[in-house]
Amino acid sequence: MSARPSARRGWLVFVVWAAVAFFYFAISWDYIRTSHNDRQFVDYMEYVAQIVGEERRPVQDARTLLEVKARELGLPIKSNEIVILGGGPSLSISVGYEVDIHVPILDRGIYRKLYQHRVNYKPLR
Repeated sequence: MSARPSARRGWLVFVVWAAVAFFYFAISWDYIRTSHNDRQFVDYMEYVAQIVGEERRPVQDARTLLEVKARELGLPIKSNEIVILGGGPSLSISVGYEVDIHVPILDRGIYRKLYQHRVNYKPLR
């Protein structure tokens, strides 16, 4: 009879560790996905700064392009978080935003990651 409670305890320990591993993997995956999307957004920011600066386009074009890309990547960037200063060769774009890293099943953020980027126009040589 004593072997039966021990077997149940073993299964309980296994289930707890499996749940911990699942949550750890899910949180890690959400963090990696968010970091990857942020890197893609920064690369696009650099591209937009080059195009808008080189062609001397209106800064509203840059804002619109960045807002569309943020939506495409699922980043919670609002229009007021995109700061564009200058124009042409003195163009500077700054973006700062926060992303919640979510816990599965509960659908609550347990960690908030702050991203801040600044990109300047660099003339092509």
